[in-house]
Amino acid sequence: MEGLGRRLGEKNGYLLDIGTHSLNGRERNVLFRNNGDETFTEVGWVNGADRIEDGRGVAVFDYDEDGRLDLVLRDYRAPAELLRNGGALRHWIGFELRGTRSNRDAVGARIRVRTGDHWQTRVVKIGSGYLSASSRRQHFGLGDSARVDQVEIDWPSGTRTVLHNLAADRRYDIIEKVEIPQSPN
Repeated sequence: MEGLGRRLGEKNGYLLDIGTHSLNGRERNVLFRNNGDETFTEVGWVNGADRIEDGRGVAVFDYDEDGRLDLVLRDYRAPAELLRNGGALRHWIGFELRGTRSNRDAVGARIRVRTGDHWQTRVVKIGSGYLSASSRRQHFGLGDSARVDQVEIDWPSGTRTVLHNLAADRRYDIIEKVEIPQSPN
């Protein structure tokens, strides 16, 4: 450990005391909108999310279950703050998966949703950043589409679930189907 103090900023033989200050600094938050054409637009300034803070974590979930995703921000030495999404309500669909043959939380499952000829994909994961975790519920924005034509779920176990013609604006709880082989007679 000898010499460590000099590398970190030793002054008069002592390490500098940063006190309550962060080593990360205070940076402006950003929020990106998916344009649907493989590009994104920074819209934090429009939505009041572009504050200068010492951010440590963010979690995304539908706090009030209205189909619009909300954010919880966690900053250094500050209480968590809920940013409720008050944007225009468009169509959406959500899925909560439960594995039976796969792991219970369906971590690693891939969900593909088709409306018309447009596909969207989500992968179930746990943990989304430092000091935060977003909901495991998989949320898809559908714009003007009031129905989903097809849903494909590829489970970690290798099984596949295919669903057709689902109504929008609701959440579906999907349990992995376990195929039991028929014994020969």
